[in-house]
Amino acid sequence: MATFSFSKAARLLTPHDYKHVFAAAAVRVSTKELLVLARSNQLDHARLGIVVAKKNVRQANQRNRIKRVTRETFRHQQHRLVDPSGGIDAIVLARTGLGQLDNAALHAMLNQLWRQLQRKANKQATERPC
Repeated sequence: MATFSFSKAARLLTPHDYKHVFAAAAVRVSTKELLVLARSNQLDHARLGIVVAKKNVRQANQRNRIKRVTRETFRHQQHRLVDPSGGIDAIVLARTGLGQLDNAALHAMLNQLWRQLQRKANKQATERPC
């Protein structure tokens, strides 16, 4: 049974965790407003990091809303974001114009990106030599 919690173990917490993904992001999926970078981790679960710069989304309440919706969609999709070699570390990066999207559009966009990420990660895991 899938658990839908978002515990501390499901988060990228340290700068080292973020650098680890930025340095060797094996999978990228994006839209005009969002970019998701990901790489495999050796854990049995997925982890999430969120970067919403003030430069791209000016108002604090909009940045907080975006982070809240991102965590919510990840929470529902995290059990699917596990490739054969382990979990996935993902960083969601906001781009200009994201603050103008309403919650329904943001939910739809993020759910689409999580599905694309899952497909690409599984495809890449099967292509890797053992």
